[in-house]
Amino acid sequence: MNRKPSHHDIFLNRKEFQLERMILFSDAVFAIAITLLVIEIKVPVINEGTTHGVIEALIEKIPEFFGFFLSFAVIGQFWTNHHRIFGFVTNYTTALLWLNLNMLFWIVLIPFTSSLNSIHGDLNIVWFIYSFNMFMIGISMFFIDLYIGNKKRNISTIANNPHIKKLVYKRSFLGTLFFFIAMILCLFNNAFTTITSRIIYFAIPISMIILNKKSKKVNAAHAITE
Repeated sequence: MNRKPSHHDIFLNRKEFQLERMILFSDAVFAIAITLLVIEIKVPVINEGTTHGVIEALIEKIPEFFGFFLSFAVIGQFWTNHHRIFGFVTNYTTALLWLNLNMLFWIVLIPFTSSLNSIHGDLNIVWFIYSFNMFMIGISMFFIDLYIGNKKRNISTIANNPHIKKLVYKRSFLGTLFFFIAMILCLFNNAFTTITSRIIYFAIPISMIILNKKSKKVNAAHAITE
């Protein structure tokens, strides 16, 4: 008896394959954005071919290096959040694809707004543009979190875990809130709001550490009562 040859479908798990494509594409965009940050820092022109001349030229580049480190840290934080949240995703939808693309759109703008901020960061309008860029990434991530956390869509494992879902929402909302505050502070032209709009960025990692510690205590207490 002749058996029909079996055909192996390499796309048997098509949805998993498409989800993997979306994640890999996102990772590539994050990597390119980070790479473009350092490309924007041009090698300085050294007028005096001495050690002193090199040091002076590099000192002039300090604002650009600061902008690079700041934007690198911000992109890195957004990438870790994206990596963490998509670790819970088990399926994808067309809407999720577009929500993710919307977030990536604002990610690829960072090299431009970061370069602008490195050169003219003393101007409130420039810091407003930079903070607006960060705010749009944050709000885009927040919408992604809300979407995959919806039980009706059944595309993630956190949909039925209220404790993890609450932590994800808080982390996303908190960072976005600080960027929004920085934007608003830029609208007031005085020394206090100008300085505060800059240093408020450093409150983000501190708030995340505090939030993580509190969430661990809540999760531990919840585990004991179960």
